Amino acid sequence: MTDTAASTHSSSQPPLSPEILRAQLLRPLPNLTFRSLVFILIAVAILSWSLAGVGPSATNRVTSIFDPFIAMGNLIVRMLPPEFEVARTQQVTINLFGQPIVNTTIERSTINIFGNEWEIGWLPIITAIFETIQMAIVGTLLAVIMALPLSLLAARNVSPHPVIYQVVRLFLNFMRSIPELVYALLFVAAVGLGPFTGVMALAFGSVGSLARVFSEAIEQIDPAQVNAVRATGASGLQTFVYAVIPQAVPLFISYSIIYFESNVRHATILGYVGAGGVGFLLFKYTGTSDYAKVLGSALILVIAVTIIDRFSNWVRLRFI
Repeated sequence: MTDTAASTHSSSQPPLSPEILRAQLLRPLPNLTFRSLVFILIAVAILSWSLAGVGPSATNRVTSIFDPFIAMGNLIVRMLPPEFEVARTQQVTINLFGQPIVNTTIERSTINIFGNEWEIGWLPIITAIFETIQMAIVGTLLAVIMALPLSLLAARNVSPHPVIYQVVRLFLNFMRSIPELVYALLFVAAVGLGPFTGVMALAFGSVGSLARVFSEAIEQIDPAQVNAVRATGASGLQTFVYAVIPQAVPLFISYSIIYFESNVRHATILGYVGAGGVGFLLFKYTGTSDYAKVLGSALILVIAVTIIDRFSNWVRLRFI
């Protein structure tokens, strides 16, 4: 009887005219309700509070809204034209499985082009970029190795016990709350300067976030495939190997590549605290106000990141 009354009530309402329905569908914004107005006021209050806390102070030398853009324009003028540091002599060694296959010394020389002298030779920024990429590769690999078992314990559908699930999640939140730069400072104090410190900082700085996204990838698998494999009489380990892993591996590869690209940029910053890589050269150039070489290093870094991005897309198309 209730269904009959409801259908009678709904049928008694006159249908909307095509003009009104079309106007509702084409309306770019929804109607302003009391709840949406409250949300807007809260958002404006939070934004005002944030601006009041981080706005320019007397130490920023900002008197108008155009001052930051003027100052940035003056800095760009000081950076032009870009310059590149050329090493006087550079010993270039390329190892393969621990054996040097290329070992040569590149001397700096000068050539004259249209009346202007240009120095040619090995650029130290190239060595720094290679070191940065090596740090990102090894650091990401260590993070993946540590994140895989943690992600299994942090995934709700495969974790052995709810208590273990909550404890591992809390541990991952703790790991993710500390940025890579802080890890670098700690490892510099613990093991000293150098790229190994950067590797450890990237590994421990990425494992928390990487294990989190790995666990979410495991939680998103299709349970029907798991039940189908379990219905064949497979054991828990066999079900995990043949039903869980094949579904999650493509996402594992995708997330690992994304974090590798991110770690290349993070490794650039770690050089500022003595962890090697491009950051060390940028710290040296900015410390001497040699902004033209900063721009030159940035241009080469952009080229390197673009090449890495293209290579990563190629890998995704092949394996995902």
